[in-house]
Amino acid sequence: MRTLLVLTSTYPRWQGDVEPAFVHLLCRQLSGHFRIIVLAPHYPGAERQEELDGILVHRFRYFLSFFEKLAYNGGITSNLRICRLKYLLVPFFALGQLFAIGALCRKNKIDLIHAHWIIPQGLIALIARRLSCHKAKLLCTSHGGDLFSLRGGILESLKRYVIRHCDRVTVVSSAMKRRLQSMGCPIETVSVVSMGVNLRKQFVPATGIQKDVDLVFVGRLVEKKGVNTLIDAVHILKLDFPTMRLRIVGDGPERHVLERKVVDLQLERHIEFLGSRPNGQIPACYHSAKIAVVPSIIASDGDQEGLGLVAVEAMGCGCAVIVSDLPALQDVVQDGKTGLVFHSNDAMDLSIKIRKLITDDSICERLARQGRESVLEKFDWQKIGMSYQHLIGQCLAR
Repeated sequence: MRTLLVLTSTYPRWQGDVEPAFVHLLCRQLSGHFRIIVLAPHYPGAERQEELDGILVHRFRYFLSFFEKLAYNGGITSNLRICRLKYLLVPFFALGQLFAIGALCRKNKIDLIHAHWIIPQGLIALIARRLSCHKAKLLCTSHGGDLFSLRGGILESLKRYVIRHCDRVTVVSSAMKRRLQSMGCPIETVSVVSMGVNLRKQFVPATGIQKDVDLVFVGRLVEKKGVNTLIDAVHILKLDFPTMRLRIVGDGPERHVLERKVVDLQLERHIEFLGSRPNGQIPACYHSAKIAVVPSIIASDGDQEGLGLVAVEAMGCGCAVIVSDLPALQDVVQDGKTGLVFHSNDAMDLSIKIRKLITDDSICERLARQGRESVLEKFDWQKIGMSYQHLIGQCLAR
């Protein structure tokens, strides 16, 4: 059985972790066809080595344990933005990962390295392949933040360098492939393959559950998620819909600012912050809501959604969805067919779309039904796993 070494900076740190699990779920899909070894950064309280659902996970050290907080809790770029001192950890992180890759390559016959994110994992994987993993093929997957938010001449050059020297590259949306093309990257080795969602057993419609809130938002509370716009839309609607309720599920650096805004606008009766929830509890959040809103924007540093899997999860659970018109979300929602689309950062337009669904149950039910049918066809993990299995097979056969 061929061995894959998966490099990532986002991975469950323990059972029941609230960190995004999409890399782990992809590994589970591939584990029946390949031997999987995952290399992720260490975090205080996490095991150095363990098995999660049959996947062997190594966590590399890069500093004193208490300070190993460059990754997780929103990702590397978000953590650097919040605390500039963490830039001091970057060289230690890169070297720690590089040495760990070398050690794993010496102990195991690695046939392919799958690096998630162009920078840093893709770049470090290229260096490691030159130094110690000469025969390993290299597949790199970009999820959006690395492509859109890491700007500047040197970083753009590094991204182009990584894309040129990988055997294959995947991006999670058509918008990202267009972005690579606009950067002058060679796209003949680039494929659009999204991450998936468990739409057959986990994110499924529920019957007999009362929808006790009108709106739900699920996601990290950072600028690019656009929660400010959603709060403004609720403020616009509160007089016409005095019982309207919005649940915000998630945490992040903007939470205290958003909570203060809710108080200032006197929206405490309308908006509730639930904090982060484990992945297994997210379907219940969608089941209790009539409409799921994905109000994403382009952040001030250029960061934006790579795809918007929360919209897929909501549609899988039978929610009607309203999403912003960012390019990446066009791969998920067709306006008027599988959901409604509003102009990004436009609270008035969002309020109009919310009003339309709240006052017309027939439209809401039709969009929810057609939305689930659409995502089931394109985003179920079984389909995504088969796409990656085929792509990796092609890569190894070259």
